[in-house]
Parts: sequence; C-alpha cells; structure tokens
Amino acid sequence: MNRSRASDLAAAILAIAIVAGLVFALHTDPTGHGDSTPKPLSNPEQTEPTALFIGDSYTGASMLAEMSYACQAALRMHWLCDLAALPGTGYISGGPANRFHVAYIGDSTSFDERVHRLAQRSAPNIIVLDGGRNDIFAPLDDVLEAMLGTVEDAHSTWPAAKIVFVRPRFLQRPGDDLGFDDDFLYRLKSDPAMADVSVIDPLSSLDDATALVGKDGVHPNADGNRRIAAALVDSLTTHGLATAR
Repeated sequence: MNRSRASDLAAAILAIAIVAGLVFALHTDPTGHGDSTPKPLSNPEQTEPTALFIGDSYTGASMLAEMSYACQAALRMHWLCDLAALPGTGYISGGPANRFHVAYIGDSTSFDERVHRLAQRSAPNIIVLDGGRNDIFAPLDDVLEAMLGTVEDAHSTWPAAKIVFVRPRFLQRPGDDLGFDDDFLYRLKSDPAMADVSVIDPLSSLDDATALVGKDGVHPNADGNRRIAAALVDSLTTHGLATAR
C-alpha cells in the first residue's frame, strides 16, 4: 500500500471513530510490560463514566477495538471504553504459572496482574471482568480462587468503581457453561467479595449463532460482536447499571 492510500485509510478510520463517539489513543503500559491498550482520550469537560473491560481475545475482537462488543456496548451505554484485552489470557491463563508470549505485545498477564498495572494509569467508574474461557484447563477450585482474588484486588484498587462479572461462555454454544455450572456460580456469588458485584450472563440469551461466528469457528464476527453488544447492554441495564446522562 502506498503512502497516499495508507494516509487515506487512516483518516477514514479516525473519522469513523469520531462519528461513533469513541476516540482512542494508543497507550503503552508504563510498567514496561509492552502490551498496548486503547484508552479514551482525556477531556476535562467529559462527564461520561469510563468502563474498563478486562478480558481476552473474545472481549477485544480481532479487529479495531471500536468494533469489539465491549466498546460497542459502552457506546450504547454512553460510557467511555477502556479496553485491556489480551488473547489467550484469563484469571489463571497468562499468569505466573501459565505465562506465554503474545506476538507484538510481549509476555502475557493474568487479569489480576493487569489490575495492578492498570492502576497506574486508569481510574474507571465501571470495571467489567470478561473471561474464564481460557481457564477451563485448570481445576475449578483454583479458578474460583483466582476469580475472587481478582475481584478483591479490583475492589481495593478502585473502591468507588462498580464491578461487573461476566459469566464465561462461547457464542457458538451459549448453552455450554464450560464447567462453570450453577453450583460454581452459587459458590462464587456467595463469597463476601462478591457482595456488591453484578454477575451477568449475556450470551445465554443468544441462540442459533452459526452465522455470528468467524471463520476460525471460535470468535464472533462483526455481526456476532453487534449481537453480543446488544445482549451485554440488556444485561447491564437489567442489573441496574444506568447509561450516562
């Protein structure tokens, strides 16, 4: 692609982002970890709350961050979207016992590690934890402990923020609880750390998702991201999270 075409493409993408109300700056982790996450541009007159989505490749989508279901949902809620999503990661996966290298980014991090690093540069009003899909290899008790530890650290890091926990599922089989069954959810929600946490299950409302999955057979395509975004907004509003005024 020549410079002129590249420049035109970049301008078009920026224009789309501005029209959508989602303008992002590329932010490099100041810890030197090497991963980059889109962060809303600061605006002293901005009154919308910021939603920090911590997740995996499902959360981040394989396209522009603005097209992910996370940021599409934030747009519909009139929230600013701060997306911290790394492929292959989870509450355990990507952490100390399961570290791996992510191309163009560096070493992986678990969700809990990301909380500590994001604390240096982010002050969200809403935190959405969206993962667990990559943790099904680990014993359930270990995953439960890691989930609760992440919630506790998010609480202590951002005590004024509202925390949302998304029940992990895959779009192509939304009825599959991935082993995180109702008994597991009961144990999770019964823990004191979850007292003020909204536990939502947006993908369970979707069916006949064949046409919504990408060519890899796993991740949602563009239509899938839009459908998940709509389901996510429904779940968020049902659980009392209001849109910005």
